[in-house]
Amino acid sequence: MRMIFKSFLVIFMSTSVMGADTEAIPADLLQLDHQRCFKGCVSDFGEKTCKTLCDCTVNSFKEKLNFGQYLALSAELSKGEVSDPTRALLDSIANQCASNIEKSGMEIGSPKPKKGKEK
Repeated sequence: MRMIFKSFLVIFMSTSVMGADTEAIPADLLQLDHQRCFKGCVSDFGEKTCKTLCDCTVNSFKEKLNFGQYLALSAELSKGEVSDPTRALLDSIANQCASNIEKSGMEIGSPKPKKGKEK
C-alpha cells in the first residue's frame, strides 16, 4: 500500500504553478490538489480511503511547505527530476498518511487492476 501511495503522490503533485513567494499555499490550490488526488484515487481505493489519504496529504503540504517550496516541489515533479530531499519529503508524507489509514483500521485492499482493451 505504501509503495502504491508513494507512486500516486508523485503523480498527484506533478503540476506546476507560477508566481513563487514565501506565503502560505493558497487554499484554492490546496483544494484543487485535493480534488485531483481524490479523482485519481477513488476508482482504485474507494471514497472513504481516498478522502482520508487526500486530506492527510494536502494537510501535510499545508503544514510543511510555504508557497515557494510548494511551487519548487511541483516544478521538480513536473520535470521528473526529484531531488533526494524532495523524495524524502514525499516518502515521509506517504508513510505518515498510509500509517494513519492502517492505524484507523480502515480496510484498504489492493488496487483494482486497470482494464485493458479487449480484442
